[in-house]
Amino acid sequence: MKSQYIIAFLIAGALTIPAAAQAPTRSDAVAQRQSSGAKASAEENSNSAGHTITVEVWSPAAASPTPPSEAEAAKLSRNFAAAGLDAAFSMESTERKIENSLRRGFPLGEFWIQNDLAEIDDSLKLAQLSVANDSDREALQQLEQQSKRLRAWSNWLIEENNRLALTEYYISSSTLDNDDRFQNNVACTKYLVSMLASRRLAEDSSCLLSR
Repeated sequence: MKSQYIIAFLIAGALTIPAAAQAPTRSDAVAQRQSSGAKASAEENSNSAGHTITVEVWSPAAASPTPPSEAEAAKLSRNFAAAGLDAAFSMESTERKIENSLRRGFPLGEFWIQNDLAEIDDSLKLAQLSVANDSDREALQQLEQQSKRLRAWSNWLIEENNRLALTEYYISSSTLDNDDRFQNNVACTKYLVSMLASRRLAEDSSCLLSR
């Protein structure tokens, strides 16, 4: 009978040991959950680290720059204005010399007139080299047109002088005062000088009339 109790005790012990080995303890479960959470967090961080968030900032001012004002667009460059003034002053000087010759009765010298016109052409070439924008280009065209008008009027005077047909100009100063081409040329040249000095592109009626 005693031996039967011993055998039963041994069998019960053998059955208890595997069950205890298979049942997880509370600490094991907590450790497993922490390990799983850490693994999931690591995977999440890895996934988030592989993506880059780009934020684009759009500025209306950068996309569509403000156009220059009308005053700025019509402004002449400094270098061109200086070169253009030199050409305009040369025209003004030639006009004044012709006027003085006619009003004082001095012979109209073809040589110095042609020499003055050649100097005007040279100054216009320098002005052309100084063109920096559209306003300069338009102002240069006005200067060139005025130079052509002055040349045409001067050539006419030379031809008339060779034909001895300038008597009225020498006799009465009113003849020159009533010469519309001469008066328009003088007014246009004065306007060009004023325009270039102010460095503001414009157009005057006297230059339009003398075309």
